[in-house]
Amino acid sequence: MLKAAGCLRGFPPLFLCDMRRFFAPDVQPGVHSLGKEEARHLVQVLRAKPGDMVELVDGQGAVFSSEVVSLDKKQVLLEVGQPQCHPPDSPRLTLLVAPTKHTDRFEWFLEKACECGVDRIQPIWTARSERRVEKIERWNRTLVEAMKQSRRAWLPTLKPALALAEALTQVDGDAWLGLAHCPVPEHPEWGRQSMAHALPKGRDAVIAVGPEGDFSPAEIQQFSESGFVPVTMGDHRLRTETAALYAVQAFHLINELK
Repeated sequence: MLKAAGCLRGFPPLFLCDMRRFFAPDVQPGVHSLGKEEARHLVQVLRAKPGDMVELVDGQGAVFSSEVVSLDKKQVLLEVGQPQCHPPDSPRLTLLVAPTKHTDRFEWFLEKACECGVDRIQPIWTARSERRVEKIERWNRTLVEAMKQSRRAWLPTLKPALALAEALTQVDGDAWLGLAHCPVPEHPEWGRQSMAHALPKGRDAVIAVGPEGDFSPAEIQQFSESGFVPVTMGDHRLRTETAALYAVQAFHLINELK
């Protein structure tokens, strides 16, 4: 029988329960066999025992309190209780972002963006992209670990990388569209608004961040024709991963404070 989770008095249960969290996308109440990688961590790293309590998260808003029933080197069986369901965030943020030349920097961005509340990430290939190799499985593992660590109930959606022109055809037309780019000396007429003033409160948003060399003038024109509003993130030149994380933070801060 499932035991009551031990939480410190006076704090929200989501943050107080000192239970390790594991990813189980197909979990349902009842007896559940934990996936291979998660089971290995539970057995070999945490040295779990029958009767220990853990949490399972499906990445779609449901968190399950679960008790270890039996375990060995090949399998971990859990008795899974009824889920605690969390609605998705609203409004929601999608980032169009060019993967960085060094994958460790992009993985750092994925980790931090997940912790800070991004909802959807669409990698894009651009004219000045220095990286053309996609590591979707590895990137997804980074997001899963960040989701568990930050105790999110929803796993951000990571889409397969697309060429910019194709990505623009799939943009949500009801969302606010923002384009972060550097000044273009040959086009002084291309004014940019402060993101803090341009971002509306309470509306889904899509924000595009380019590669280290920025978007080309032709690509900026493509964005403009697709309805994107040019924005600036301040006077300093930011790395791709820094600018993308700035966008996540600004989006949530504006929706909290405005």
